[in-house]
Amino acid sequence: MRGKYGQAKIRNILCPSDLSPKSQKALGFAARFAEMLNAQLTACNCAPAAWFTSEYYLPKEKAAQIRAILEDGVTKCQKPNSKLKWRSLIIENSFDPAKEILNLARETAVDLIVIKARPWVLSAFRFSSIVERVVSGATCPVLLMPSRFLAKRDPATSPLEFHRVLFDYDFSDATDELFHVANALTRDCKSHLHVLSILETPAFTSSEVALVGRSRTTMQTAVYGKLNEALQAEDRSVIEVPTAVEWGNHADTILRYAKDHVIDLFWTTLPSPHFYFDKLYSVYLGDLLRSVQCPVLVKQAIQD
Repeated sequence: MRGKYGQAKIRNILCPSDLSPKSQKALGFAARFAEMLNAQLTACNCAPAAWFTSEYYLPKEKAAQIRAILEDGVTKCQKPNSKLKWRSLIIENSFDPAKEILNLARETAVDLIVIKARPWVLSAFRFSSIVERVVSGATCPVLLMPSRFLAKRDPATSPLEFHRVLFDYDFSDATDELFHVANALTRDCKSHLHVLSILETPAFTSSEVALVGRSRTTMQTAVYGKLNEALQAEDRSVIEVPTAVEWGNHADTILRYAKDHVIDLFWTTLPSPHFYFDKLYSVYLGDLLRSVQCPVLVKQAIQD
């Protein structure tokens, strides 16, 4: 995937699977997505280290079993006469799956990581486990497949269609870069793009209450102008792409907009932790994963 002003294509997808039913569903959807984009897919499994035994290698029979499970997760979801190019990799004696997934993503020049994400209190965004560490350490976007979404769908029978895509635009450098990729991908998938910018409600003293309405209107007008400029830079316009500027809690506003407009996928970025509190892991993505009904594509801002 090239830089911001080059051609933005997803050519190489990585999907780690822990071999659980929902993780295998995520792998199946990754295969269908790779087919849609004519991208190459790498399916991988991090086999735990057998530190409590005398064996320091993965027995051939166990490796063959893992490869067979990965193959089944991909092939049963492929279309007839599929031209999907894919491979399976096993990371043996895995002590740190998140670190090894990130190393593999860098070594193989991955453009997108697809991974299952659990909801709310079980989410990796509450306990600094594999998913959070993959998102925070990846140099490429990560497509989170929420358990709620996977529970209701089977990649072998449910088409992966993104008719309506929502982009959360917060004007950070990470957002500008991801917006370029989103525009290219929505064109490839013939998706209908929506752009939403959410403003945090400012705190006012009692003497400033009368200025609240005027201040909000001025701010919203300025943001609409910036969104229009961002669309023009991608050869798009507000006539083609619906735009909205709203005030409120970030996660709640996105969830409401997604429900009202029947969104199939939304894109968002995570700024550096010092940027603002409302989009930190536990506050923002943890709340999204608790209720979201569709996949979430997220990109962590690279910290200086």
